[in-house]
Amino acid sequence: MRRVLAVAALLAVCVGMSRAQVQVAAKRTEAAKPISGLEWLVGGVWTADATKLGPGMLRIETRYQWSDNDAFIRFTTHFVSDKGTAKRYDGNFFWNPEQSSLAMWYMDHANSITQGPVTIESNGVKIAFRAQDFDGKMADMQVNVIRKANDKYRWVLEEKQAEGWKQLAALDYLRVAGS
Repeated sequence: MRRVLAVAALLAVCVGMSRAQVQVAAKRTEAAKPISGLEWLVGGVWTADATKLGPGMLRIETRYQWSDNDAFIRFTTHFVSDKGTAKRYDGNFFWNPEQSSLAMWYMDHANSITQGPVTIESNGVKIAFRAQDFDGKMADMQVNVIRKANDKYRWVLEEKQAEGWKQLAALDYLRVAGS
């Protein structure tokens, strides 16, 4: 009987160690995912005051959520005006194994795809891409998402000029509860 209890106790310790080892390995794998550097964006509705962007504009709403398999972050951006909601952008942040870097792509309401590399910085995120500027010309652009607090970031759009980066627009986003 003692031998059976000793084996059972040893088995329980081994099973417990295996479970603990699996949990540690899983946490290590999670921490190693480069996309986890963007998880602070996930949840709620990030809202920016858009009343200065044009007549009837009220706000811009951006939502970030994990994909079902937790491999990438999906985002949507809606422009809300006094005439309704325009669902403008839908895209993803993901790990690009071919480039060994984070990346982004999104499709706008007119089926145009924009994509580029994403860099996590000490105070937020930098996203580089080529797109039409406000004059309709293709240009090198970047967006800086500057984290100000857990529920606040500053979004800055810049265009590359001969003399450096020129700011085109800036908005402050606040996270509110909701989906």
